[in-house]
Amino acid sequence: MKYELIAPCLFGMESTVSFELKNLGIKVLKVSDGRVTFEGDEFTIAKANLSLRTAERVLVKVGEFKAYSFEDLYQGMLSLPFEKYIEKDSAFPVAKAKTIKSKLFSVPDIQSVAKKGVVERLKLKHRVTELPETKEIHPINIFINKDVVEVTIDTTGPALHKRGYREKSGGAPIRETLAAFMVMLTPWRPGRYLVDPMCGSGTILIEAALIGANIMPGINRNFTGENLSFIPKRVWKEEREEALRLENDVDFKIKGYDIDEEVIEIAKENAEIAGVGHLIDFEVRDIKDFEETEEYGFIITNPPYGERLGSEDEINEIYNILKENFKKLKNWSYYIITTMEDLESTLEIPFQKNRKLYNGMLKSYYYQYLGPKPPKK
Repeated sequence: MKYELIAPCLFGMESTVSFELKNLGIKVLKVSDGRVTFEGDEFTIAKANLSLRTAERVLVKVGEFKAYSFEDLYQGMLSLPFEKYIEKDSAFPVAKAKTIKSKLFSVPDIQSVAKKGVVERLKLKHRVTELPETKEIHPINIFINKDVVEVTIDTTGPALHKRGYREKSGGAPIRETLAAFMVMLTPWRPGRYLVDPMCGSGTILIEAALIGANIMPGINRNFTGENLSFIPKRVWKEEREEALRLENDVDFKIKGYDIDEEVIEIAKENAEIAGVGHLIDFEVRDIKDFEETEEYGFIITNPPYGERLGSEDEINEIYNILKENFKKLKNWSYYIITTMEDLESTLEIPFQKNRKLYNGMLKSYYYQYLGPKPPKK
């Protein structure tokens, strides 16, 4: 069966989600703010959940309609083909509702009215007077934007950035999907030198190692979709087996440093859980002592800034140290995320690109400087 599917993501990452989907051989229908719409069958749903590195979840679109009142909402829900997805014994909570620039704005009321509409539709189509809701859960999501109601069923469960490897973290860790996005916007590949001089609990480097070894980010976790009645369980089994088959048996080393010994131990544990501990060298080292002998390399990092960690004086000192350290690395490439609007003058690096992102509600900038390529050996 063909489905219209939606992959929500952080603002600014839509083109990368689209790129990922196309690389998986999946047809993209539309790219809009914070979401990418695509199509596919049950295998596509499983593949997208297992494979997408920069999306937050995978939703099956049930339908959409306009609603200016709660009666419109009720009638709209009543008109959608929920019986295609939800059996008479299945549970179907209206798990999430979000509204933007719309006449309906009370989330609890939206959830309550929407639920009533689904109940009546299922009773009618399944020809029953009661719905026990004792079997598998089918979470319904409602998104209302400018009075257009989009109704979906969530196949993911906990968001895709929850890979399952980060049992512990240091202060203000970067989201896994954002870390993967940072790596994917660089030309780094296994065999090229990569360092995060302020690696914290190791998220950027772990995501880089997963990419380098072609380990699917969702391979070690479960999904709500594995228990949905309209997706056969064999689909998930087959897609997992295919994902494992595509992993690369590679041997490369990337490096991470941090001043905090406890955080470095957490980073090592996280990397082991992710299955990439053998690919990353973590070491306790103050940024003041950062130096590299390699002539060419990549730095991908998420340094502390005011909203995250430290006082203004501490932050300024760190950036001054970075500036002096980076001056010694003539041929290196730099990829840095921060809230600073003028990192170019602060670090004296002529960044070629600066992409604006929203890390949650925090406006951030991803600065990119690609240095010269090393000569071919």
